[in-house]
Amino acid sequence: MKIYIACGLTHVPRSEFAAYVGLIEKMARYLTDSLGAEVKYALKDSDPQLSQKPFADRTRLCYVWDKEMVESSDVVIAEASYPSTGLGIELQIASAKETPILMMFKLDEGHKAPPVQYKISDQEIHTLQLGEGYISLMALGIPSVFKVFSYADVDEACAKVGNAIDILNKPIGRE
Repeated sequence: MKIYIACGLTHVPRSEFAAYVGLIEKMARYLTDSLGAEVKYALKDSDPQLSQKPFADRTRLCYVWDKEMVESSDVVIAEASYPSTGLGIELQIASAKETPILMMFKLDEGHKAPPVQYKISDQEIHTLQLGEGYISLMALGIPSVFKVFSYADVDEACAKVGNAIDILNKPIGRE
């Protein structure tokens, strides 16, 4: 099984970055060791290589390499705790290929978007549609999203990903 771990890196608070990298790496090891999966993710399979390329070429190569990793995957695990344009693009690529997506986020009030009200030209007060405040409704509505779950720590994240992949791999109509 080929798995791509998609994650938003640009807006991870720098005070949380090392722990976030640790989460992604531990999850990759777990999937490799427990499922024998071939796991790819940008922190290992594109970002370090991009730093060796001329700056003018990096944007194109980043898109091409990450797109290729998504397209060659059997499953995309989307760690969506932080807002990310790149993650959204990767999710759309997976959706276009009908690749199952497991979407996960850290259940942390500090990451939750608070409700907001606004007025537009109709002068009525509207409430921005934030869902539960963690992941945008548009991302949650992607047709190939198979499972969405929260987690509190790395071990829970790995366990829930493993359970979701087990369910995904069971033939329909079988227990």
